Amino acid sequence: MQQIKPAWRDGYFRAKVVSVKKLSMDMLEVTLTPEMSWPMHIAGQHIALTIEVNGRLTTRVFTIASGANTHQRGKRIRLVTKVKAQGALTPYLHTCVPNQWVNISAPMGEFVWPKTEKPLLMIAGGSGITPFIAMLDDAINNGKVNKKSVHLLYFAKPDEHVLLNELTAFSERCENFTYDVLTRQKDGDVEAHLNNFANAHWLVCGPHAMFKQVESYARKSNTSVSSEHFAALPVVSHTSLTESETFSLVHNGQSLAIDNQQTLLSQLQQAEQPVTYGCGMGICHQCQCVKKRGVVRDTRTGELSDSAEQLIQLCVSQAVTDVEIQL
Repeated sequence: MQQIKPAWRDGYFRAKVVSVKKLSMDMLEVTLTPEMSWPMHIAGQHIALTIEVNGRLTTRVFTIASGANTHQRGKRIRLVTKVKAQGALTPYLHTCVPNQWVNISAPMGEFVWPKTEKPLLMIAGGSGITPFIAMLDDAINNGKVNKKSVHLLYFAKPDEHVLLNELTAFSERCENFTYDVLTRQKDGDVEAHLNNFANAHWLVCGPHAMFKQVESYARKSNTSVSSEHFAALPVVSHTSLTESETFSLVHNGQSLAIDNQQTLLSQLQQAEQPVTYGCGMGICHQCQCVKKRGVVRDTRTGELSDSAEQLIQLCVSQAVTDVEIQL
């Protein structure tokens, strides 16, 4: 099968690399052409990308930074990601070459354009700009922004904002879309900019600390909010690797106390939580899900994950920190 369809994997879709482009010192743009059978995504969703790194298949999750309209027209999708120096996959993306085949999952996630009559406030931190670029790409093309005002607060470190030319083009095409390019050093924390948007529906995507600030302010002001967030690397204590310890597992809005001795699958089953599984040995991938944040240990190899979003298998994963997953 590999001779006929290079990079073919059961349960995944193939995509051909079109280009890999450097956007800034630590941001890359990867353009892919998915195979014809890949399902159409909704702007704001993400996919799991799998490439071979040092002879080993490595998977991480990335938001699609282009709309469904763009895919329909050009049969291409785009990923924009921060390159993490110690990451398992992103430092190797630059080795991908045009016409190389990689694997992608079906689109996942529910962080999409909300069904509301309210104005929208988009709050992006760093690479959290990507789902908003995709949403705006589709919404402006489909005329959705003509019916309501949309404002974007885009936070990043000085000189690290990306895709500004696209935001400018969006604002020139649609007078109802406006945006601010902000840095914490110059403009302060995100809370300082929220007071004027209490009547809007908020969407936030960025670091966990930003999400917590926005969530807290939204609760106080009784404002509706949708979110995607990513966490910095949690501290893994020596005891969590050698002694019994208790953590929290957040899944689909619910919280469960778990330990670091049993797998996530067995503890979800004990708590009578609905979960799909198969072999229980890490072979069939039936229990695969998205880890949103936290660190887990692979029971087969002892290897620790990083804290970024990625696909894990519940049957061979033990918690090493507090964990959030999406079943």
